[in-house]
Amino acid sequence: MGFRLKLRESRDVGNGLRRIFREQIDSAIQLCRHPAKQRGVTVHEVRKHLKKLRAAMRLAIGEVGKTRHAREDCCVRKIGKLVSDLRDAQVRLQTLIQLREETTKNSKKNPFERVEELLSLERESFSAAFTGWQKQAIPQLERVETRLLKWPLEDAAWKQICGAVAKIYKRGQRGLAKTINDPEPENFHAWRKRVKDLWYQLRILQPLNRVVLTEMAHDEEVLGELLGREHDLDFLWARLEKENSDEALRDELAQLQKLIRKRGKRLRTNALELGRRFYAEPAKAFAKRISIFVAKRT
Repeated sequence: MGFRLKLRESRDVGNGLRRIFREQIDSAIQLCRHPAKQRGVTVHEVRKHLKKLRAAMRLAIGEVGKTRHAREDCCVRKIGKLVSDLRDAQVRLQTLIQLREETTKNSKKNPFERVEELLSLERESFSAAFTGWQKQAIPQLERVETRLLKWPLEDAAWKQICGAVAKIYKRGQRGLAKTINDPEPENFHAWRKRVKDLWYQLRILQPLNRVVLTEMAHDEEVLGELLGREHDLDFLWARLEKENSDEALRDELAQLQKLIRKRGKRLRTNALELGRRFYAEPAKAFAKRISIFVAKRT
C-alpha cells in the first residue's frame, strides 16, 4: 500500500489516516519479528516507518488536540530511541566508508584504515549492547497502534489536512531563513527535520494532483538528501574530533577534516540554493494552491 491518502477516502479522511497509521506500525512490527539479513537494514527501515508515522500523526493535530498528539508522539520517539545509539554508530561508519570509496575509487589502499577500525569496533559494541531491542519495541508499537486507531478522526477533512501541511511549509520557510542568517550545524539540522516532514506529507497528499505534488515531493526529497548528507558529515566529525589527541590517528583525522569541510560546504551551498527556490512561494499562496487541488478533487 502506498504512503498516501486515496481519493475514495475523500469522504472519510480520518479513516485514511488510521489506515496509514496501521500500515506504518504493522510494517515496523513485521521487520522486528523478521529482521533483514543485511546489517543495519532493520534498524534503518524501522526508524523510517516511525518517521512516516509521526509525519502522518501531525496531520491530525487539529482533530485530536496538541496534548493528545504530543503524548503519542513522545511514545513513538521513545521507541525510536531504543536503537538511536546503534543507528548513530552505523551512520558514522557508513559515512566514513562512503567518503573512503569516493576518495580512493579504484585504489585498494584505505587512507582511513585506523579510523574505520575504530568506528567498526564502536558499532560492534553497540550491536552487542542492543541485542534483542525488537522484543522491547513490538509490545510498545502494538500499544501505540491500539491508541491511535481510537483517535476521534470522524470529522477530519481534506481542508484540515491541507491546512496542517501549509503550516509545515511555513515552518520550513522559517527554518530556511534562520539557517541563512545563522548557518550553524544545529540550524541546518533543525531545518532538515521540517523538510523531511513536508516531504512525507506531500506524499500523503499526492492523489490530489499527482503531477504537481509528485514533483514537489521529489524536490523536497532531494533537498532532504542534501541536508541529510551534510548532517552525516558534521555528525561524523563531531565524533572524530574527540580523538584529536590520539597520535596514531592524527594524519588520517587531518585528511578527513579537510575532506569533510570541502564536501560539507558544497552540500550546504546546494541545499540553500534549492531551498530558496522551493520556499520562494509565500505561505498563503502555497496554502491556496493546495486548497484549489482539494476543491477540484472533492
